[in-house]
Amino acid sequence: MTGLHMEHKTGDPPLAPPGTQFNQFIINKMLALGGFGQVYEATRIGSDDQIIIKLESTKAKIQLLYNETSCLRTLNQVYNPYKECGAEPFLKYYGYGVIGDLRFLVMEKCGANLRDLKAATSLNRFSVLTSLWIFYKMIISLEKMHNVGWLHRDVKPANFCIGLNNHKMLYTLDFGMSRCYVAEDGSLKPRKISAPFHGTLRYVSINIHRRQDASRWDDIWSAYYIAIENIVGFLPWRRLGSVDAVMKTKSSADLQSLRYGRESGPPRSLEIAHNYLMSSLENESYFYTPPPYNLILQEINNDIHQRNSNLSTIPLDWTVPQYPPTFQYQQKVTAPSNLNHHHGGDRSVRFY
Repeated sequence: MTGLHMEHKTGDPPLAPPGTQFNQFIINKMLALGGFGQVYEATRIGSDDQIIIKLESTKAKIQLLYNETSCLRTLNQVYNPYKECGAEPFLKYYGYGVIGDLRFLVMEKCGANLRDLKAATSLNRFSVLTSLWIFYKMIISLEKMHNVGWLHRDVKPANFCIGLNNHKMLYTLDFGMSRCYVAEDGSLKPRKISAPFHGTLRYVSINIHRRQDASRWDDIWSAYYIAIENIVGFLPWRRLGSVDAVMKTKSSADLQSLRYGRESGPPRSLEIAHNYLMSSLENESYFYTPPPYNLILQEINNDIHQRNSNLSTIPLDWTVPQYPPTFQYQQKVTAPSNLNHHHGGDRSVRFY
């Protein structure tokens, strides 16, 4: 029988009270409780840097923080060698350590995440232009990750946030379920016969439902689903009550026939992406073949230009005056009893 594991539950106490010091960092308050860790706002002694600390117990049954650290540190080494803040699309990495029975990861603080930004809109959806901008930024970020040998494996709106001060930057975060898919000699690791379910039910690909080994294509599938949800406002399987029912609907749903805002159909870039993604399901050799990032990016750019805008001038929904205010890490410190409660399954899980 398939089992669901989540480390933290409703009512769990903070792993560290305010004032706890981790090296030169001091905790101010807890901001969020995730399924596998806790997130805190913190300050660095002698600095005005805005900091986030993620904590994980060394006694946790599932250890994700060291893996997340390895990924974020690698991304910073490649894309942020001068350790600058705001080095889009990855937050600045400050450090990692173990004190007592706690592991801690320190990183730059970001702004509101996409899940909360969309929920703050009047119709729970973004404009087509804002959605295309997000899709473009996601593809750029995932390509950068893939180019240094890492899969994200939990692509969802809550794992993308805008800049704390620059709201036209988009950052990718939460690499606890990420995996290095490249061997030490630079070759791709061989495909596994099967793999556990990793990710978030609403956004994982059909391959993940089938317990297939994840590849670069599966991250792109998730970004594609998010792009549809951002424009339409929902995905057809959002309220289904079982993993099998979600998979069946993903396999049969006609996503092209949904109502894409005020437009008669999906943007061409989504149609092109869909065609390539469907081909990836039908041919096992695609596991070792990189997705056509540049082609998808070009098509998104074309869609934006056809709507009389460009990437730098799009009036993003959360930057216009009538957009309601949002807050950093606006999540309730709770955890669901099953998959069907928290944002319709918008929760990182592992099945065994």
